[in-house]
Amino acid sequence: MLSKTPAAKTAHTVPVLRKAIRVLEAVAHDSGTATTKGLATTLGISPTTCYRILQSFVAEGWLRSGAAGTFELSFGLVPLLRPLLRHELLIETIRDPLTQLARTTGLTAKLTVRQGDDAVTIHSAHSPKGTAITSRVGSVVSLAIGSSGATFLAALADDEVARILEDAPAEVWRFQKREDVLRRVREARRQGCCFDNGSYQPHIHTLSASLHGHERELVGALTLLGFPQDFDSAVRPALMRELKFTAGGCTQLIAGQTGATAA
Repeated sequence: MLSKTPAAKTAHTVPVLRKAIRVLEAVAHDSGTATTKGLATTLGISPTTCYRILQSFVAEGWLRSGAAGTFELSFGLVPLLRPLLRHELLIETIRDPLTQLARTTGLTAKLTVRQGDDAVTIHSAHSPKGTAITSRVGSVVSLAIGSSGATFLAALADDEVARILEDAPAEVWRFQKREDVLRRVREARRQGCCFDNGSYQPHIHTLSASLHGHERELVGALTLLGFPQDFDSAVRPALMRELKFTAGGCTQLIAGQTGATAA
């Protein structure tokens, strides 16, 4: 997995802020029943620190205090969650077509969105086969990796693509060269679909197509994942047609949803 390791995630962090995050997570889990004493004991945080963290969240409108010294989440968090709510709407819109795509092709299908210079898997439909490539929801990889990354790069200007490739972590070049990425980008721009033959891992091949919103903005990528033999040249054209057909149908659904939301 070409994602940030736990050590990389915890380097240069602020301990008290990490404690505050744990407190917020705990309140979310036990919203309406969490108390200062209970949280401090469960999380191993001093009561004074826990109290100050809770009061800070109350002051910002992220938590509200209730009866008997309990705390619960507040609607003040909603503005922070709007991007995630949009993703949840996207998932619900394409859930059934993605499941059908996995059944029809026999391959795992996933939905990916862009986050900065990375692609993030936010939903997947597993292959009906007993042995198949799977995709973990929440996995994060550089846009320089795979067919989904190339799908997002294809929507960007050439100078932005060059910057992202220049800033990509060294490990993305373990199984590919820069020209491999640019080839996929050209293919995605030309066909609205592109194939990757193992830039992430040699035994994982992928095929991706773009998803668009109400104003034809790129909102995500649909991807099929499988072993090399799953994408044999004899069957790949049929997989591409099925993927593009599903992506087109999903784009119509997404455009209808975003159009209705805008109205």
